[in-house]
Amino acid sequence: MIENKNQTVVNCNLCGICNLNCPIYSVLQKESAGPRFKAFLAKKKEHKDVFWLCTNCGACLQDCPARIDLCCLEIRRQMVAAGKELPANKSMRANFQKFNNPLGELKKGKKFTKYYT
Repeated sequence: MIENKNQTVVNCNLCGICNLNCPIYSVLQKESAGPRFKAFLAKKKEHKDVFWLCTNCGACLQDCPARIDLCCLEIRRQMVAAGKELPANKSMRANFQKFNNPLGELKKGKKFTKYYT
């Protein structure tokens, strides 16, 4: 019987059920973008850019029969601390620090919503 609490990635048997409802896997249709591959890398403690391909929606955890939590956010934190982050993420963090938004300096008279339309 499986407990209700989440298990660590070392308990993952790489069955692939987590891929079924993953939105990233559904769109890209690549094994290397799915949660099973992320679990494989996490078990080997290899932090690669693929961990940025996660919406943190929890679909993989919800579907997993062993309730494996991939902890992508924690892995991302570790990658940032080690200086392994994407240029877009660096830019976004710098914009947050300087301008309090992810987009950078907003020109006077222009609406913030312009960037989303």
